[in-house]
Amino acid sequence: MFLDFTKKTSLILFIAVSASFGFAKDYQEGRHYQLIEPLPTRDSEKIEVIEFFWFGCGHCFSLEAMLGDWKAEAGQDVDFFRLPVVWNSQTKTHAKLFFAAETLEVPDAIGGIFGAIHYSRKMMTSDKEVIPFFQGYGIDEEQYLAATNSFGLKNNLRKAELFAFKYGIKGVPAFIVNGKYKVSATRELGTEELLDVVDYLIAKERN
Repeated sequence: MFLDFTKKTSLILFIAVSASFGFAKDYQEGRHYQLIEPLPTRDSEKIEVIEFFWFGCGHCFSLEAMLGDWKAEAGQDVDFFRLPVVWNSQTKTHAKLFFAAETLEVPDAIGGIFGAIHYSRKMMTSDKEVIPFFQGYGIDEEQYLAATNSFGLKNNLRKAELFAFKYGIKGVPAFIVNGKYKVSATRELGTEELLDVVDYLIAKERN
């Protein structure tokens, strides 16, 4: 009897949490997210969320405007980080920009790279474009080249490529929630709703 009551109480709490996050839909496995073979997360005490993206992706650019508020409200128990895809020479070059911004500790440059590509229509694939861009953030040419040629950055590129392979990332933007669920845009699920599904799965893991 106690077990039944506990199950009912958990269900009520889950529904309440879902409602508080504004979940208007009952998101379903196979339609709105995929259940994948579980992989270890980097912190078992938290709910891990990985975003896979590419600077040249218009949908990733649209999502970027939503991520700031989402991260601020995600909760202390959410371990969020992002990885660029490394599929070809162009995505690899853009991935280097992301890791260079992290290495040089200029996080604002990430939004700037998105803006340069999608607003200013720059390819951001040559040093003629990239070096002046980083100089605008107080990073000189020597610092930039040292970062892009560092062992740490090269190791991060390999890690990003390996993670995308392990999780079977074929398109972006895509999210992996707690090493168990994959969320990506489909005909039924637009970019603007991806974070709603991620929140739904976070609440599911909390429960």
